Amino acid sequence: MRARRPLTLILLLFVAVLTGACAAEREEPDESGNGKSNSASPPPTWDGKEDAEEAMQSAARALNAVESRSVFREDSGTTTLAKGLNRTLTTQGQRPYTFDISCQTPSAHTLTLTLMRGDAVNEWDVECGDREADQFNIPAGTPITARITPANGGNEGIISWRLNSIAAEDVQDCADDITGCGS
Repeated sequence: MRARRPLTLILLLFVAVLTGACAAEREEPDESGNGKSNSASPPPTWDGKEDAEEAMQSAARALNAVESRSVFREDSGTTTLAKGLNRTLTTQGQRPYTFDISCQTPSAHTLTLTLMRGDAVNEWDVECGDREADQFNIPAGTPITARITPANGGNEGIISWRLNSIAAEDVQDCADDITGCGS
């Protein structure tokens, strides 16, 4: 009877070693080489209302970081990555405008912003999570359309934007980012 115990113990150890080896073969190292699994997992998400509220606050701070002293807010809004953005904005009067945009996501993400006025169209990459919003100069005149294609997949995130009229002396770099100023 004592001879069975070592044999049982040896069999249990053998099964444990085989099970561990099989599990190790299924696990593939990630790009950093740290041995973690590259299993198909859902994209990172926010863990509740607090994360979404923090994202809203971060977006507001990014928008506030680019405001000049002589700003008059004309329009603003917030949407989700899943909904995207398709908004026509009025730019009347004599003062130039800025279109400021910020996005926040649980992981790195880049959006493509398209600004259109008449036949003029220009696109820019907007990095989510930046501490300062991206700012685009727009002269007064006919309405413009700002568009971001809705994100596919389960990408979570918010897009916050503002349309401001500013003093002419606050225009920096190119006066019209839709038509461009390159020569």
